[in-house]
Amino acid sequence: MKRIVTLASLLLLALSLAVPAGPADAAPRGRVTVALGSDTPTQDPHMHTARMGIIINQHIFDTLLARDTTTWKPVPHLAESVKSVNALTWELRLRKGVTFHNGEPFTAESVKFSFDRVLNPEQKSPLRGNFTWIKSVDVVDEHTVRIVTTKPYPLIQEILTFGNFGMVPPRYIKEKGDANFAKHPVGTGPFTFVEWRKGERTVLEANERYWKGAPAIKTLVFRVIPETATQIAELLSGGVDIIRAVPPDQIPAIERSGTARITATKILRVVYLQLDGDGRAGKTPLTDVRVRRAINHAVNVDEIMQKVLGGKAVRSTTGDNPMVFGYDPAVKPYAYDPAQARKLLAEAGYPNGLELTLNTYAGSIVNVDQVAQAIMGYLSQVGVRVKLRHFADVGQYLANFRGSKLDGMTLASWGYNSVFDTDAIYYIHFHTGEPYAYNTSREMDQWLEAGRSTVDPRQRQDVYSRFQRFIVDQAYWVPMYAQFTIEAVSNKLNYEASSDEIMRVHAATWK
Repeated sequence: MKRIVTLASLLLLALSLAVPAGPADAAPRGRVTVALGSDTPTQDPHMHTARMGIIINQHIFDTLLARDTTTWKPVPHLAESVKSVNALTWELRLRKGVTFHNGEPFTAESVKFSFDRVLNPEQKSPLRGNFTWIKSVDVVDEHTVRIVTTKPYPLIQEILTFGNFGMVPPRYIKEKGDANFAKHPVGTGPFTFVEWRKGERTVLEANERYWKGAPAIKTLVFRVIPETATQIAELLSGGVDIIRAVPPDQIPAIERSGTARITATKILRVVYLQLDGDGRAGKTPLTDVRVRRAINHAVNVDEIMQKVLGGKAVRSTTGDNPMVFGYDPAVKPYAYDPAQARKLLAEAGYPNGLELTLNTYAGSIVNVDQVAQAIMGYLSQVGVRVKLRHFADVGQYLANFRGSKLDGMTLASWGYNSVFDTDAIYYIHFHTGEPYAYNTSREMDQWLEAGRSTVDPRQRQDVYSRFQRFIVDQAYWVPMYAQFTIEAVSNKLNYEASSDEIMRVHAATWK
């Protein structure tokens, strides 16, 4: 669990470790192809929350802070230091000499523009809720910015690593417009954009003027290959070099191939069954807590973890990830109890069962089809008939999610935008007015706001513990598990999977 400092410490805190920059040992060479299960809905990092898009964005754009991949703590990146001026003011000193791919200089104005863009309600950025703690972003000089918060904010360094909050070029966007930027992105990152054929591939080229030194790989291609079997066949034949979300039962075949190997680790992504308790997408029996509790009793999560995932998962009792600050392991999940599920359904007026929609999507959930089939099987045993609705296009799925159209149940997952804190999952899913919130209440709003403005880690933990007990009692979700990322990589490459689910292909080297 990460360390949270007290307010007194915050006033003295300065993040100022040097990140060495320098030329690569050799000029970039070769081509690496990464298979993704679905495409990004847009190349604009501020206008989506899709994991596939975040993976691509991380190669085009830089964030203000990055992560040490050993400790997972924030370290300098475009911001060389972050220090607290007072309880409500943070000063960022920016790296000098950095330019966007179009030659536009990266300055304090770039940072202010990026924040203001996301915070502008008219922009309709799905990231906005993660930044509403900001009162203003003020330019001090060309390489200094001050962020003023509405209340003391405990997550400043975590949020500056935010997976898809890349810095964007003000002049380019103002001249070309948002629609053009969504198809022709310009960042400061290790790769420059070449081509996007939606639903097929994104092609990038090494940025040989990158401030940290050029990457080892000359050309990087992200190919959209929805079928896992096709991904594996392409890997073994040399058509692709890296695949993610490998089914556990395919690990032995890949390890025996002699051409590729497995790299696996626990990650932030949690998988859960979201229930529309508010009736946001249309009134269903799920507005009755007894029906939601029945569904929790009906699904055998432990068996899914063992039989479908081969044990490559960690039980989440609250929907939160055990690796993040705020998770409470003392909260117990509903016991698998089909008889109790049938009893609750009868009490709710459904002695002969009922029918509900189950929404699923492609891309981030390992063995999503098998997990969905298992859930449907368990529910059928207690009289819940399931109508499956699958989204092959993650952009369409997210648009329906945000647009109040996912009625019934949704087999969902969340990667925390690669932030190791409970706020990164619960605020956007439970605070009134947030795009993914299908279960809301004023009481939960108050807890979530307190979690964002309370600096004392003990008080924050208490708030999140109460919150987790409440959502489990109200059965708003069926909490399931935290995933492993199971990736396969060509033996030609030095590359390892990361716990924050950022595929750092830009850091890969040739063997």
